[in-house]
Amino acid sequence: MTQILFNGAEVFTNGDNYNLSEDMVKLCLSLNIPIPVDNQTQRDGLAALSGAPLKVGTMVLRKDQSMLVEKWNGSTWKTSAHSEWTKTAQVVPVNTVWGVGALTQDATKSTDAAFISHPSGNVLKFRDAGTYVVTFSTKSNAILSTRAFIQFDNPAGTDAIRAPITGEDRGVVTIPNFRAAADDQLVFTAYHESGASRTMDFRIRVTRIA
Repeated sequence: MTQILFNGAEVFTNGDNYNLSEDMVKLCLSLNIPIPVDNQTQRDGLAALSGAPLKVGTMVLRKDQSMLVEKWNGSTWKTSAHSEWTKTAQVVPVNTVWGVGALTQDATKSTDAAFISHPSGNVLKFRDAGTYVVTFSTKSNAILSTRAFIQFDNPAGTDAIRAPITGEDRGVVTIPNFRAAADDQLVFTAYHESGASRTMDFRIRVTRIA
């Protein structure tokens, strides 16, 4: 007979009939270790390779998606909590730190609609404490001259993370390991001195990594 350890691993006991290959197969299949896959096609072929329906909780590491973890929930693959928000055609006046305005969640690129919310204006709010990757990008209808930047910070206006984009019509600012407490908020703004208003499109990406 076998015994099930606290982590779900199935291991043989001293009373087992000796069958090393079969026992090792049982052990390996019982471990919920992320499986590296090259792409979506390889991931989708795992069920055929296993010869049985995949266990709920089976995990893969997508090598074509920056080693993003995906989990099988019994009917579909779910990635780590990820949400994307957009604002299009926002007019940003000259010489003014200007919010990106009301955001729209991109449902086609979001895997979790609940872990981060949009309480108002240019603000996103974290539901849970954790570590996140936050990326804020913009594209302008014309080159931004003299001095320009995009930034995000907390509502108190401190800890601003800023990226200059002077001389370009687009820019991006990223924190690869943003530590958030539950209910923390981020404010997203843009600024330029281009002599006239600019119309900008914005995209915000938030992924939980721990």
